[in-house]
Amino acid sequence: MSHRLKTFAALVFLSFGLQAKSIHYTLSMPEPHTHLLEVEMRLEGSKGTEIVAMPVWTPGSYLIREYAKNVQDISAQSEDGSALKIQKTDKNHWEIKGNGGQDIVISYKVYAYEHSVRTSYLNSDHALIVPASVLMYWEKNQNRKHFLHVDLLDSWSTITTALEPFNKPDNVDFVAENYDQLADSPLEIGNHHVIEFEVLGKPHTMALYGASNYRDSVLVADISKIIEAEAAIFGGLPYDHYSFIFHVEEGRGGLEHASSSVNFINRWSFNDTTRYKSFLTLVSHEFFHTWNVKRIVPTGIASFDYDQENYLDELWVAEGFTSYYDELILQRTGRTSRKDYFDVLKGEINQLEARPGKLHQSVAESSFDTWIKYYRPNENSQNTTISYYNKGHLLGLLLDIKIIAATKGKANLDDVMMVLYKDFALKQKGYTSDDVRRASEKLSDLKLEDFFSDYVFGVEPLPYAEVLQLAGLTLDSTLKKSAWLGAKLREQDGRVMITAVDESSPAWNAGLNVDDELIAIDGFRAKSAKPLYLGEKVPGDRIICTVSRNGVLKDIHLTVGFTPTVLSKIKQISDPEDAQIEVFSKWLGLPWETVTDE
Repeated sequence: MSHRLKTFAALVFLSFGLQAKSIHYTLSMPEPHTHLLEVEMRLEGSKGTEIVAMPVWTPGSYLIREYAKNVQDISAQSEDGSALKIQKTDKNHWEIKGNGGQDIVISYKVYAYEHSVRTSYLNSDHALIVPASVLMYWEKNQNRKHFLHVDLLDSWSTITTALEPFNKPDNVDFVAENYDQLADSPLEIGNHHVIEFEVLGKPHTMALYGASNYRDSVLVADISKIIEAEAAIFGGLPYDHYSFIFHVEEGRGGLEHASSSVNFINRWSFNDTTRYKSFLTLVSHEFFHTWNVKRIVPTGIASFDYDQENYLDELWVAEGFTSYYDELILQRTGRTSRKDYFDVLKGEINQLEARPGKLHQSVAESSFDTWIKYYRPNENSQNTTISYYNKGHLLGLLLDIKIIAATKGKANLDDVMMVLYKDFALKQKGYTSDDVRRASEKLSDLKLEDFFSDYVFGVEPLPYAEVLQLAGLTLDSTLKKSAWLGAKLREQDGRVMITAVDESSPAWNAGLNVDDELIAIDGFRAKSAKPLYLGEKVPGDRIICTVSRNGVLKDIHLTVGFTPTVLSKIKQISDPEDAQIEVFSKWLGLPWETVTDE
């Protein structure tokens, strides 16, 4: 056994004395420029043959990631230093032949150079550790205590994580009650900027990696408002401490954890109104998961199987309702104006209605098939699939208004979330879509079997106009009388390529294919993805598209169609009834005050 591991083991026993057998990790990164993390894992109290495994996915991101692909140089020894036989038995499991009652020490390296919220990343500047992608679990002992020691480089000073530290003030040793808690607690390691602040009597930390133009005081003020608004729905904060990990570089994305979140944002988001609002929406979304997903948990992921897919129908609630609230919370805190919020809803409606897949895939099916479809789109996905984020957002909106109207403002979707929190989260039970329906019915006295059958498990068109009029809103639609083919064009290496074809569109009906190169229209060369000649056409015109398909020229005859109808505006009606004003005010927490077209 290495001197380092012996020292760590001594620290653990000094700190905790006699206790149940545990799992101990030492994580080091002696040459960060190689992107190799080094792990020593000690199985305390092992009794012979043992099995360890690397998860194939990380909770919150529903795709098999195959983290074992990054493992190398694995070996094992007993606590007296003698080598042990270790053999890989399948893609992510290893079997070790131990020596009786001696602890087993496993050593391995992990290549960490995929920069995302779901994967670990190491370079000479910092490390982001997503534990499920680095730390193996002891197959039969996931519920024991797990201890983690980080060998911090001399040039690095800070570790930010939701894990509980011990051996203070060094703060390089952490403990988790079980493997689930360990896997759910990412670590940012390096010299990042740290902001400490308090909200509702609880400490919060922001860890910001990357130079940018943010201001500490503005971030604290705006994020505090989000925390307070979301906590108000559930009656307080369910954790002792929360950590926001922000990578301020490129891209946008987040991943939720029980007492922390990891968020990627563009470096220059903080002085641009649109980009900063997008950042706050991301924060609002991932923080709402503190309750919705991490504590209010669908039955399918109430306990984790790290070896395979964990199927569930309820991502339309877990992610969709969270998407509904991420924007609604910004409206409640005053970060989004009434008009801008209506534009958000308009965008969500247009997104769903523009997708032919809405006729083929229910939102429950979208959730169940997320493992094979949502994260693996192809050129036909828009024709066969929808997003549970998008349609779930709209279902949250419709249910919210229906409940408010049915109860005359006495209840709303907040109350449904609170019922789910009390009846399932606090009782540590998973919920189903039927439980959401029953909670909504109990609060509102509505009969929602048909609503769930048609819109959650079915593909009936959503009743936007019918429900929004309950809040005094009307929808304006626009039919653009311009030429439309229904084929997505993209310029690639000087060629105009067809990259997608909408089902039942003119291009679809005529037989244009993905990967066809569009050479000409009516004999006129197509020089860009927006051919000027096409702008001369009107719906009903016949045209000839010359394409190159597998190197052979073909003439495709088609009839130009109308650009599909889009929702152009959501607006308040001019003469609302008292009941409509009541619903509107309860929904948005705003007085009616009609907004003019200006």
